[in-house]
Amino acid sequence: MNSIRLIVTDLDFTLLNEHFELSESTKEILSRILESGVEFVPCSSRPLSEIPQWLRQQKKIRWIVTANGGLIVDNQTGETLVSNTLPASKAKALLTLAEPMNPHWSCLIEGHLHSHLAILDDRKALKIAGSYLENILKNRIWESGKDFLDTLPDAQIAKIHFITSRDFPEKKQALIDLLSQEKEISLTSSHPSNLEILHPLANKGDAVRWVMQQLNCTPEEAVACGDNANDLPMLQAVYHSVAVANATDEVLAMARHHALSHREDGAAKMMEQLLGQA
Repeated sequence: MNSIRLIVTDLDFTLLNEHFELSESTKEILSRILESGVEFVPCSSRPLSEIPQWLRQQKKIRWIVTANGGLIVDNQTGETLVSNTLPASKAKALLTLAEPMNPHWSCLIEGHLHSHLAILDDRKALKIAGSYLENILKNRIWESGKDFLDTLPDAQIAKIHFITSRDFPEKKQALIDLLSQEKEISLTSSHPSNLEILHPLANKGDAVRWVMQQLNCTPEEAVACGDNANDLPMLQAVYHSVAVANATDEVLAMARHHALSHREDGAAKMMEQLLGQA
């Protein structure tokens, strides 16, 4: 077996536990991986500002992939190395189109999510509570409507993120049907209750291939861990594809390795197991 040189992983519902945190056990495993010299790259739909601080503080993490591959950031300097974004005018047009169906949106601009206040107004129906609510209250910029984009005409939007109610999946599907008719965008989802709009070249697979190119790394030398549809391009880019037990059926079906769930530190344990076999 070829030596493993690169590990990339999704965060929410994969590496992070049910409290959206890194468990102490996972931190210990990641510390050992980083000390071993293996390149470790978080690859998330989150903005940089909402990547767990522990990860951002690790000097041996060189790159962080955010916005589902829309942005690749140098973790040491904060410099954006790869950017695939939508112009503000396109973002506003999409928000206008979707607004009658779903006003619960966020726009990722320069590492921060600008979110519609409707998300807070309807947080009970959207089941936003606990540590997740605390996190978004602290880290997001709250907007009264989409017109804030008029004050940022040169802004580049890394993603538009809609929250939907998991109790009414037909509403999410209706939003997908509406937006799938639009040109020059791509749609993906990182959770049953969200929908994300991206630049057509933004995806985790291309981001991972960029990292592999920097390292001159082959697919056989790389591991990727994920749980949902937005992780599929990343899992397909490597040989050692890992699905956590709580992953979607589609992800479980295509993954080469199956790990315990995110509640059981499954991703981190599988990373260490694969390194032990390499």
